[in-house]
Amino acid sequence: MINKEPIPNKMKALVLNDISDLRFEEVKVPQIKKECVLLHVKCCGICSSDIDRIFKNGTYHFPTIPGHEFSGEIVGVYDKNDKHLLGKKASVFPLLPCNNCDACRIGEYAQCSHYNYFGSRCDGAFSEYLVVPKWNLVLFDTMDYDVAALCEPAAVALHATRRVKLAENKKVFVMGSGTIGLLIAMFARVQGSKVYIGARKKEAINYIKSLDFDYIDTNNFEEELKRKTNNQGFDYVFEAVGSNEAISNSILACNNFATVVLVGNPHENLQLEKNVYWKILRKQLTITGTWNSNYNNFINDWQDAINFMQQNYATFKSLITNTFKLEEYKEAFDFLRDKSTFKIKVMFQNEKE
Repeated sequence: MINKEPIPNKMKALVLNDISDLRFEEVKVPQIKKECVLLHVKCCGICSSDIDRIFKNGTYHFPTIPGHEFSGEIVGVYDKNDKHLLGKKASVFPLLPCNNCDACRIGEYAQCSHYNYFGSRCDGAFSEYLVVPKWNLVLFDTMDYDVAALCEPAAVALHATRRVKLAENKKVFVMGSGTIGLLIAMFARVQGSKVYIGARKKEAINYIKSLDFDYIDTNNFEEELKRKTNNQGFDYVFEAVGSNEAISNSILACNNFATVVLVGNPHENLQLEKNVYWKILRKQLTITGTWNSNYNNFINDWQDAINFMQQNYATFKSLITNTFKLEEYKEAFDFLRDKSTFKIKVMFQNEKE
């Protein structure tokens, strides 16, 4: 390995040893492999899926280091042919495809049959260092590491908007004011749509207004929907929560011949009331799903997201409401699980820039 700086033998990491058994431990720095680099992780976002993995569902094996929304500096390369990468900043596409299945052969890696994944199927970025294939690197120059770590949810959001053909003068509703929902709204607006965001908490509504979006208060959903759309509903609806209530309201929010894009990952079994299901039939709605992002030579949501983030840097920076050190993980997860506090994106930050 060729190093930019001295690399220690041990590093600090958050290790999930069992469900609800997350520990701040010292572990070995992973060994670099051919066609890979050693990344010094600078920032890693905490995804809602990380909370479920740590406290409810577990990962695919124990122990595991979680974390899949991250950025860092390349500090080690395998051989001299990659010396030009030393010191480069990178975000990372976290999916590791098999490259052998039917989906991989056509570049649809999110549908890979035998994929690996940082932070759930293999060790991720709640750590100081991580070995990453060169193929997964998304290089950037000007952004801070915390903003660059938003590239994963940004690419997911951009991919969701690309599942439909948004057009000017069409009305779009985003159900959900979390990170993904807000990012979907940003990308939909850039494509010319009039965008409304559904939110319940006063702090979230105030933030939505600060971004110059209109909103629907989901505490009084049907009344607000009628008032703000003149009882017509929306042409495109993005459901970014994953609950029974949110999915039902997303269907109710539709105009005739509208499209619903299901983005939210459910935490429970889903059931639609008969009257809600009838809306799908009578209004001839289109229901479509979305998963992860495109990352190939034809469509690269990651590179497009990075470009957009650089052009809208201040807005993306404002999405990061709190940062913690790895050793402050108990405070971080207590804060995330406290529903009385307003937050958007919370991150682990290994060092200040």
